[in-house]
Amino acid sequence: MKTINLFLTIFACAILLGAAACGQAAARPTATPEPTPTPAPTVPPGDSTRTITVGDLERTYILHIPPGLDSSRPAPVVFAFHGMFGNGAAMVLATGFNDIADVDGFLAVYPRGYGASWNAVDCCGPAANEAIDDIGFVRQMLADLGTIASIDPKRIYASGYSNGAIFSYRLACEMSDTFAAIASAAGWLLTNPCQPKQPVSVIEVHSTEDDYYGSIWKPSDVGIINSNTDIILPPVEQAMKTWAQLDGCNSTAQVDKQGTITHTAYSNCQAGTAVDLYTIEGGGHGWPTKYIPTINSQVIWDFLKSHPKP
Repeated sequence: MKTINLFLTIFACAILLGAAACGQAAARPTATPEPTPTPAPTVPPGDSTRTITVGDLERTYILHIPPGLDSSRPAPVVFAFHGMFGNGAAMVLATGFNDIADVDGFLAVYPRGYGASWNAVDCCGPAANEAIDDIGFVRQMLADLGTIASIDPKRIYASGYSNGAIFSYRLACEMSDTFAAIASAAGWLLTNPCQPKQPVSVIEVHSTEDDYYGSIWKPSDVGIINSNTDIILPPVEQAMKTWAQLDGCNSTAQVDKQGTITHTAYSNCQAGTAVDLYTIEGGGHGWPTKYIPTINSQVIWDFLKSHPKP
């Protein structure tokens, strides 16, 4: 790579640096269980690991509750889904969401994927190959969160990196009644068909020197077995145009370039939604580092919080 890798963060992100893989379609989950209304957090502030049962599987997630969370106000929720071969703990370090949550008062949730992967229908690894009910996992986590704290149903957000980003797109497609906005880093819209019932805001961050950018990807290249299907990873701009159409945005985007960052924004979307793409020249396959002021976790959170459900 000619360009210095602006896209990698601290060494913990190396855990995240994997790739997407492919799999088979997933079973449709049942409706989200109704959470028990909880006026105040029942778990102390800080990080804790929660274990819940989804079907026959025990699943875990890391929950961060900010100190001094205002129990009189329903709190936003931000899910952060790790990449292939990653885990929730590494996503804590890569995103830095805990520090932002402590200031802005949201619950940060870092789930652990099945076999270090997420079932994004056409991607990836064990979760997709075994048709793991990850949509059901998300619904159960929301129900569990509802027994811990007061949750704002209009401010539930998903974010993800790589395989986790692709899964976040699936959530936007299949749980648009739940998620107000998603953030994708080094991800693709692979859910097909994608038929959201409600508009969902989307912010995508992608590097032009991502090894998987606009290519045909072979899962076997990174040691993923039981998957013989190559995945076509279309140019990310195509996904943004598709989502702009789904959200009823203007067909022409506003483009602003500052140094190595190009910001493409679609406006006048339905229900106050927006579709934004940040393209980084150079870089690689990873979550955006905090050292890029134009696009980082704070910018991602600012986008998410600006687009609640109406």
